[in-house]
Amino acid sequence: MVQILKLDTSTRRDAQRFVQFPFDLYHDCPYWVPPLRSDAMRQADPKRNPFFLHSEAGFFVAQQGKEMVGRIVAMENRNYISYHKKRDGFFYLFDTIDDQNVADALYGAAIDWCQARGLERIIGPKGFVVFEGLGMLREGFDKFPAMGIPYNYEYYNRLTEHVGFEKEVDFNSFYMHVPDFTLPERIARLAEKVQERRGLRVRSFKTKAELRSGVAQVTDTYNRVFVENWEYVPVTRQEADVVADQMLQITRPEMVKVIVNKDNQIVGFLLAFINVGKALQRCKGRLFPLGWLYLLRELKRSQWLDINGMGILEEYRGLGGNIIMYNELYKACHGSSYEHADMTQMSDYVVRMLSDAHTLGGEKYKVHRIYRKTLT
Repeated sequence: MVQILKLDTSTRRDAQRFVQFPFDLYHDCPYWVPPLRSDAMRQADPKRNPFFLHSEAGFFVAQQGKEMVGRIVAMENRNYISYHKKRDGFFYLFDTIDDQNVADALYGAAIDWCQARGLERIIGPKGFVVFEGLGMLREGFDKFPAMGIPYNYEYYNRLTEHVGFEKEVDFNSFYMHVPDFTLPERIARLAEKVQERRGLRVRSFKTKAELRSGVAQVTDTYNRVFVENWEYVPVTRQEADVVADQMLQITRPEMVKVIVNKDNQIVGFLLAFINVGKALQRCKGRLFPLGWLYLLRELKRSQWLDINGMGILEEYRGLGGNIIMYNELYKACHGSSYEHADMTQMSDYVVRMLSDAHTLGGEKYKVHRIYRKTLT
C-alpha cells in the first residue's frame, strides 16, 4: 500500500529525506547527473529559496512500508499567475519507481494541493525559477544531459500520461559537432559592420566579481527579452543572485558574453557553460572533501559546451543583433578544445530559433515535454 507524506522541508531531516531519494533511485544510471547537494538542500528550504518570498509549495513523498518510493513538489507561483492571468499550478521534482500506483498517489497529492488553492490546471515539470531545466525527458535517454537539464527514466512519461496528463509544449535540444560548425566569412564581416553601425559591442567578463556585478543588468535584460516565451516568469533579483551563485560554481566568467549599446546598457546575452557533469557524478554532488578538485579538473578538460541562454531585445533583432549573437556563439564554441556543443531547450514556439539551429548545423537529439492536466 502506498502512503503519501507531506514533508516540512524547513527542517533538515525532512529536507534530507526529500533530496536523497533520486540519489538512490539513479544510483546505477550512467546518464543521471546529481545536483550539488548544497543547492538541492537550499532549493527545498523555504527559508533559503527566494521563491518562497512570493509563492508557496508543498513537498510530498511516497512510502511503501518503510521504503521511500517517490517524491513530488506542487507549486503555486503567484508571480506567474499575476503575469499570465492564469490560475495554473505546477509540479516539479517528480521521481518515482516504475509503479503506476505510486505515480497515481504522488500526482493525486499534488492535484489535491492545487485544487485546495483554487488552481484550475496543473502543469510540469517546471521549476521554482525559469533558469531551472524544464520538462520530462522524452527522447534522448542514451545522451548525457546538459548542465542543469533534467534526466529521467523513460517510464516516467508512461506513468504520467496514464494519469491523464497531455502535452503542453516540447523543448528541443540540438547537438553540434564543434569542428563541423562553421560560419561563412561574410557573417563574421557582417557582425563587425552591424556592431560598428549600430553602436553595439560585445563585452566579456574577466573575473567572478565582475560577472556578479552584471547580474542585475542581465536579469533586467532577460525580463525584457523573453516576455513572449511560454515559460516566462519575471525573475526577481533574489532569484537571480541564487542562480548566479550556482553558475559561478560550474563555469568560467569569460563564457558569459553580453551585447551592450552605446549607452553601455545590456541588450543581449549569451550564456555558455562547460559541462562538468562527469565531475558531479564522481563526487556524488558533494564539494567536500574532493569535489572542488574534480570540478576544477573537469572545467579544464571537458570537451562539452552547453549553450543554455541566448537572446537579444526585439528592437535589435531586426538591426542585425542576432548576427552578432551567432558570431559570438561560433567564437565560444571554437574558443578552446571543445568537441561537442549542446544548444539546450528551445520550445516548439520559437520557430525562428529552431530554424536557425538547423541552419547552424544542429541536430535535434533530445526532447523534454511539459505536461498539463485540467483540474475539475
